[in-house]
Amino acid sequence: MDRKQKLVVLGIIEDKEGRILVSQRIDAKIPKAHLKWDVPGGTNEFGESLKETLQREIEEETGLHVETLELLPDCVSKEWEHMEYLQHTLVFCYHCRLIDGKMHLNDHKINDLIWVFPREAQKLDLLPTTKVFIDLFCKNK
Repeated sequence: MDRKQKLVVLGIIEDKEGRILVSQRIDAKIPKAHLKWDVPGGTNEFGESLKETLQREIEEETGLHVETLELLPDCVSKEWEHMEYLQHTLVFCYHCRLIDGKMHLNDHKINDLIWVFPREAQKLDLLPTTKVFIDLFCKNK
């Protein structure tokens, strides 16, 4: 089985009311991720900083503009078994503040976007990596 590595940057986006944006994934190729809740973000591209990746991904996926604040003090290493290969993913996460934008669904891997309070997000069926970061975010609030 082929092996690949990927670097992903996520953002816990907080609005003025203290809610965070969560997204429900559609990913039938990875049954353990399909219909799980996540936070916006995506894959780092060649030459991008982590902040550039995050701002680009959030705007593409949601239509929102954010200010990236602090990098949460953890990195999650996770292996995902795809049908054709094994992927090792390193995931970083920033706390972000919503600036503006008009929210839309513009990603074929996102089923839904909702604003919830962080403690409510902890009760959702989260991706394992996302759970680590939301728990860390709640602990530091």
